[in-house]
Amino acid sequence: MSSLIVPVALIDAMLPHPNADALEIAHVLGWQLVVRKGDYQAGAKVVYFPPDTVLPLEVSERFGVTKYLSKQRIRCARLRGEPSFGLAVAPDDETWAVGENVAEHYGATKYEPPLRPTAGDAEADHPLFVAYTDIENMRNFPTVFVPDEPVVVSEKIHGTNCRVGVVEGEWMAGSKGLRRVRPENDRFAHNTYWFPWSLEPVQAMLTALAARHRQVMLFGEVFGGSVQSLGYGVARGQMQFRAFDLLLDGRYADWPDFTAWCANYGVAVVPELSSMPFSLEAVKRLSGGTTTLMGENAHIREGVVVRPLRERTDPRVGRVILKYVSDAYLFGDASDYTDV
Repeated sequence: MSSLIVPVALIDAMLPHPNADALEIAHVLGWQLVVRKGDYQAGAKVVYFPPDTVLPLEVSERFGVTKYLSKQRIRCARLRGEPSFGLAVAPDDETWAVGENVAEHYGATKYEPPLRPTAGDAEADHPLFVAYTDIENMRNFPTVFVPDEPVVVSEKIHGTNCRVGVVEGEWMAGSKGLRRVRPENDRFAHNTYWFPWSLEPVQAMLTALAARHRQVMLFGEVFGGSVQSLGYGVARGQMQFRAFDLLLDGRYADWPDFTAWCANYGVAVVPELSSMPFSLEAVKRLSGGTTTLMGENAHIREGVVVRPLRERTDPRVGRVILKYVSDAYLFGDASDYTDV
């Protein structure tokens, strides 16, 4: 899960609202906001609160936005037909530097969905059975990728994050934050987090890699009709798995090496949408539309994940891998947003 970042930022551009004379469109980082006309100018310093920020009541009252929040949670909205993502306000302190995260100053927290019952029991942790990378939102970090940098764009699947591996010779499986007990009688197919171990290609690949590595971890998404709200045409009670990353002795494999290993053993991977020179506009276009995992009657695409062709790091985000969630998914169904 990405962290909450409430940055001090500059307004990149101001555009007229096509359907309202009293409103304008502001572009902040990678986000679009609808604001009252005349309140802001291009280049102005603002504090940006992204969607799913939860504000203390006293803060939302000071901003005059409490009535627009959902249990203090900032949601996406359509204002006279134009999407608006988040909230921008004038900084409490004009000396704050651009890029500074001021979430703590405002007491802002990140919305966490209610916990659901989980499959399997928690197992004692192992220091080498590590959690997956926290993938930050590209809209918050639109300049991490260099223009025309070779990148891979893959579809982001709406399921349950899963990790399986062989660590010091022992089979392991778990969710993002918890290692899970091995099912009784190895009934892998009936356990969300051990499910990949029921797939012969996964077993074969991890076993082969474990012969030469102390730590082998495969990360992927378990999805289906009973897993999340987007079912990808998989019947209720059934599950599928797509891998999206491979860690070997503390190093993530470059995408070409990862996909080569998976292809060699027949392990299904997340759909690759494009291998291309980086362009923010191209990424935004690819984030929309329908999922590639279905044919007719396909539902929306959650978004995309973007990574460099070769692994690298950046001091702003650590490992460079970012997500871009589609506008359609951010809005959800009609009950999830306000249209005024």
